[in-house]
Amino acid sequence: MNLLSGIEQDFHRPQKSPGAYEWWHFDGTDEKNGYAFSIQFFAGNLTSAYYQDSLKTYWQKTKSPLIDSGSMPQPPNPTDFCGVAFRIFHNGRLAGEALQEFSSHFLKASEKQSAVMLGPNRFNWDESGDPPSYVLTVQAPIRGGKKLLRARLFFTPEMGNIPNLPKPEIPSTHTCVLAAPRCHVEGTLEWCDTAGEVVKKQGFLGRGYRDHHYGSVPLDRFVKAWHWGRAYLGDETLIYSVQCPADHQDSAHGLFLTGPQKDIQVWDVAYNLSQNRRNFFWLPYQKTLGFTDIHSLKIKHQKILSDGPASLIFEDLIEWTQNGATQKGAGMSNYLYTPRLSNRLFFPMLKGKTTVYSQRDEIQLPADPGDVTTSRPSQ
Repeated sequence: MNLLSGIEQDFHRPQKSPGAYEWWHFDGTDEKNGYAFSIQFFAGNLTSAYYQDSLKTYWQKTKSPLIDSGSMPQPPNPTDFCGVAFRIFHNGRLAGEALQEFSSHFLKASEKQSAVMLGPNRFNWDESGDPPSYVLTVQAPIRGGKKLLRARLFFTPEMGNIPNLPKPEIPSTHTCVLAAPRCHVEGTLEWCDTAGEVVKKQGFLGRGYRDHHYGSVPLDRFVKAWHWGRAYLGDETLIYSVQCPADHQDSAHGLFLTGPQKDIQVWDVAYNLSQNRRNFFWLPYQKTLGFTDIHSLKIKHQKILSDGPASLIFEDLIEWTQNGATQKGAGMSNYLYTPRLSNRLFFPMLKGKTTVYSQRDEIQLPADPGDVTTSRPSQ
């Protein structure tokens, strides 16, 4: 995995090859009121059943000996499969989920700075803000169309400039941009009716994480399973990424980043994984993972916050030992099992949970009553 850092690297990289992908990730936790959230913007949604179905059909047709070179089908364009995934959690349980998919007509993204718009959802880096912050607003219908989820959030980086991270020995087709691994997050989460009237409003004040991923080839060609997450233990920021390669003979290897604001350390380490567990969809995953070296890390996936046939979101318990002292805390992590991405058995269920917009006039959501960038929420 290629690893970049800093807000200046957090711009759109348009992907064109079939199976390529790009996504921007935001998550946050408010320890005082028990709320947490996870938000992703996609331009080439590798978790989309529509994208995976189109890819599978394309590859099946191109492998057929009956197709001559003059009648080859058009490859799927990643940006024809954009999306937004928005999930809210409360005290370890899913409190709201909204999945949207958009055609390329809805995508506006800057190739010079961090700014993306997908239908009524958008984020941008506001350098002129007081203080400079990522500004995010999401408005999405819950499955069934009877309610809307809405968020207005500010992500203010707390780590300052992250130093240049080491280049991998072998260049990878997947790149992670650690734009702002530790942020102060404030804003509001709202549950609304179909007219846009607020039914429930929840203030949010906590910490959060921000990264950005993109890749030029299908992820499942190299990675079978992938855990990645974060935790905040006092002044320490812990970021980890563990990839289980498609080749069973290779061991699980990953990166680990830790440090207070101005003292970042990065390790390339071999992780120890527990035996497989299975979720409701019989998806295999490891309950615990970590390493023991000069320092020691133990990650326990305490609760499944968001369940699914190909991906999971966990609430974690973390133990981090350095210089003989152990710190304990909570974190949030993601898990992806790539063989399931193209499994058509689950496509109907995934499509049934998603609201799809192909043309601009299809969006019937109420107008957003205010631009998130105008003022900070009152707490």
